[in-house]
Amino acid sequence: MSANSALVKFKMVNGLIGSILEENKVSYRTLFPKLPQIDTEVRSKVEKLLESRERIKDDIDGDDDFEDFTDDLNLANYFLACRKFSDALRYYESALVKNPQSYSALCNKGLCLFKLSKLDDAITCYNEALSTYKNIPEAFFMKGKIMYAKQDFAEAVKHFQRALDLESENIDTKFYLAKSLVKMGNIQNGVEVLEGILEDHDHVDSLLLLGQTFLNQNEHQKAIVYLNKLEEISPNHIEAHLLLGKAHVSVENYNEAIIHFEKILNKTPNHIEAHLLLGKTNMEISNPNEAMSNFEKILEISPNHKDALNYKIQLLEKSGKLDDAIECCDQLVESTSEPRDQLLKKGILLFNNNKSSNALSIFNEILGKTKTNNVALIYKAKIFEQKQEFQEALLCIENILKSDPENTEALEKAAEISLKVGNYEKGLAYTNQLLTKSSSDVILERKSHLLSILGRHEEAGQICMELIKNNKTNAQTLYELGKIHLILNNFEKAVDFFDRAISICPMNSKIILKKSMACFSQQKYDDAILCLEQIPETDTLYNYAQFEKSKIQMLQGNTKQAIEILSKVVKTNDVFKLIASNEVIFESISNMFEFKELLK
Repeated sequence: MSANSALVKFKMVNGLIGSILEENKVSYRTLFPKLPQIDTEVRSKVEKLLESRERIKDDIDGDDDFEDFTDDLNLANYFLACRKFSDALRYYESALVKNPQSYSALCNKGLCLFKLSKLDDAITCYNEALSTYKNIPEAFFMKGKIMYAKQDFAEAVKHFQRALDLESENIDTKFYLAKSLVKMGNIQNGVEVLEGILEDHDHVDSLLLLGQTFLNQNEHQKAIVYLNKLEEISPNHIEAHLLLGKAHVSVENYNEAIIHFEKILNKTPNHIEAHLLLGKTNMEISNPNEAMSNFEKILEISPNHKDALNYKIQLLEKSGKLDDAIECCDQLVESTSEPRDQLLKKGILLFNNNKSSNALSIFNEILGKTKTNNVALIYKAKIFEQKQEFQEALLCIENILKSDPENTEALEKAAEISLKVGNYEKGLAYTNQLLTKSSSDVILERKSHLLSILGRHEEAGQICMELIKNNKTNAQTLYELGKIHLILNNFEKAVDFFDRAISICPMNSKIILKKSMACFSQQKYDDAILCLEQIPETDTLYNYAQFEKSKIQMLQGNTKQAIEILSKVVKTNDVFKLIASNEVIFESISNMFEFKELLK
């Protein structure tokens, strides 16, 4: 084939390509504000022509550029429609060499660069186009989209508004203007623009955005109205069903939410988010088996799905299957590059499964990498408490307070453990610190108790009286007031407070025993015995009550009865031998054979 003949055929092929693209609105004249579409049949035709074009091109002699501007732009637009952005960019650049001021080439090149995430280069193209042709709505629209992508929403709004000045009814521009307004927090104006679109059009994206916006604003019923409308227009819209499900969960319409999640799964059985949301909803309505089925399905699709494993662990833990829960934790640990949280969960599960030694190893491993993990330190403290190693437990808590002095849980635990180790001043300091955050009755009761231990009975009593003013049925506080008055030798008041506490808790042997001691101190021995006889044999304080009865019998001169009662107590618990040997009341019978036999 001669060079001239080849050139004629080459131009003919280019013309055919141009005609096909023209028919499908992808010609050199078209300016694209969004990616053009091209169907498979058209693409097949063009590809065959491109193959012929390349064969003919080889027969053309010379190095001259025999492709004109129109050919370059047609091919650039074709490759853009095929999402072959690098090829498209090459032809746009070739076209612009031939016609540097072509606004369609510049704008379409800008779209190509936008899709390649070269946002600054894309802006340059649109600015060049606008420098020659001032009023190109598509250019302002795309500049707005670029600014939106850069999250400069205020600047995006300016460009969209400029585009609307030129094309006031452009729905895409209105929609993106609304998106930008919503993103910059101007919800009211954004909603107004979207509702304006819906006055004349059933616009799916606007309905979806209104649903999302109202859902984010916790206006769930408004979200449901718009999403229901979207569902009417597009019954299989996955995102609409997801949002409707979430909205119904938020207003506790769980059955309605389940319907929407199941609609998604009927269409797309492997939709992970729908399974996850359905599983969580089933957990909310106490359907653990159904929830577990959803999470298991996710793990079939994605074996190491973090959320599904975590929810599965929760369900297993709740059902008491702690070993299975620990196994899931191991799976999470193995699939995570930084498994600190997963190790922490495993340690907690081991602790709850009474495997404290294994749990301690986990917490030590975590603390070996980071010294200030508060959760690990709290659980270490709990383990040391279980082992009654209170000083070690307190050290763990104090490590938390070094880095986080306001940690309420740590302060609470520090006050509690300080009381156990007998460091009452420190316990009081921690309690006072807690009271700066919350003046709850429990904390005030502890402060009163600590003050009483420290001998500051009047301060303790004042706190108790304030508590009683607020709650006259607080049995624990009435009991504490009784103890304070007993220590201060105000025996009548002590008995009165003990009686008030007993009227609320009639079977509380601790209060009854203290009342007997108050009666004893008043030498009302019969009343004291009546109290002691209310404590049943099954009670842990029964032996102590009997010991007190034996003392009263001695004081009343009933030595035989005293020894009989004491004998039973001593046989039950050897500790009372030591107590009896040091009790002043029994000094007068210390040389009696029967008494000596008891103490052997």
